[in-house]
Amino acid sequence: MTNVAFLGTGLLGSAMVEGMLARGDRVTVWNRTASKAHALERFGALVAATPEVAAAAGDQVHMALPDDAVVDEMMARCAPHLRNGATVLDHSTTSPSGTKARLPRMQSRGIRFLHCPVFMSPQMARESSGIMLVSGPQTILAGVKAELDKMTGEVVYLGERPELAAAYKIFGNSMLFVITAGISDVFAMAKGIGIAPADALSVFSKFNAGSVIPGRGAKMARSDFSATFELTMARKDIRLMIEAAGNEPLAVLPAIASRMDDAIAHGHGRDDLGAIAAGLV
Repeated sequence: MTNVAFLGTGLLGSAMVEGMLARGDRVTVWNRTASKAHALERFGALVAATPEVAAAAGDQVHMALPDDAVVDEMMARCAPHLRNGATVLDHSTTSPSGTKARLPRMQSRGIRFLHCPVFMSPQMARESSGIMLVSGPQTILAGVKAELDKMTGEVVYLGERPELAAAYKIFGNSMLFVITAGISDVFAMAKGIGIAPADALSVFSKFNAGSVIPGRGAKMARSDFSATFELTMARKDIRLMIEAAGNEPLAVLPAIASRMDDAIAHGHGRDDLGAIAAGLV
């Protein structure tokens, strides 16, 4: 049995706690909204009145908190109460700059700290599937790797550079948001044309739009803008999309059109549409 403290029992945190309890861990939880912590008592969690009390109960202290400010607040409050040899494992989505600054502060106080954000839904957290990113000292990871393996389908260690997990997490989330916004724009076009949303999505059972990342994305990373889809032609297609939507609100297509216009104005009209990244790579 592992003695675990868990600070932050929102959707993700509570699901992680449920998984830990199902695996037989002893888990003490705290959440600013106490009712969310008490909801886990039926699964066997112990509820602490303060984060300091929770942190003192764990050989591992896990956090799933809203942002950098709350993580820093919790660390300031809990640091004096940590057990000797305890490891703090932060699953929060935080800024790369904030995370980079946080690790040396923790090291200066003798605190074992790793940033471990995840690509998991709450159900995946309950089922120990999905991906966990980790960056920070490998020596610290070695001491908790077996426990982290139990929490997820794959632990991806990115190296000692402390901000890498934070950076890769927001890279992944950005693509999730762009795809979701793209789906919204597909629905806007479908509504303008008179096609049901589910029918509009059916094209993606045949057309794998995600293949653009290893394909065109890899070319873009090399600044290879040799055309397989000329930017001026892609810009024409954006015009057709916006026209199809009519008066329906669009999430991302107008911004893409503006970026294409800028790239064309800078002489990239005959390059590949990936030239909208020119100057960034």
